[in-house]
Amino acid sequence: MVVWVALKRSSIIHISFVLLIGFAATVISESSLCSYYSQARHAEPQYNLPNCSWYRDLACCRRTEVTSVLGSMFMIHSGTKACKARLNYMMCYFCSPDQAKWYEKGKVNICSMFCEDTYKECMTSKLHDTPIGEMYSSGKEFCLANSFEIIPGKDHCFDFDPTVFGSSLQVTHNFLLVVIPSVFLLLLIL
Repeated sequence: MVVWVALKRSSIIHISFVLLIGFAATVISESSLCSYYSQARHAEPQYNLPNCSWYRDLACCRRTEVTSVLGSMFMIHSGTKACKARLNYMMCYFCSPDQAKWYEKGKVNICSMFCEDTYKECMTSKLHDTPIGEMYSSGKEFCLANSFEIIPGKDHCFDFDPTVFGSSLQVTHNFLLVVIPSVFLLLLIL
């Protein structure tokens, strides 16, 4: 009886370990699955990306794909640095190692605020000598015209990460965080 209990406990531990390893492998493989690509591709280091280089440590795209896709896009004229960064990030979705979270049925699920904020930042930028704000009436219209599926909120959608472009894009945001509270503090003191 004692031998059977020890054997049973050992078997349970072994089975639990095997299940845990299997679960971990599934989670890791699903999180790095490049669902944009039809073949079973997984994200891996790509240190020679000419653009979308913030994904170089773990990318779904390859150098030739980045060159081909971004080389065929229209140039934005008179755009701000923040506008160009947002559009660049938006167009690099196919390099993201997180595709399995927001790419499904042939569509990129993009966060609605990413669309709206990009539209606001790029309204005066010109595409084919016409301001984006004249071509589209909203961020929603802009993203739909670019074949994105718009998702409300921030779950299960492709979202902008301003940290990949360094502190230069965060200067305005940080300035507002410092100045606005300071103004309110002055009003309270007076």
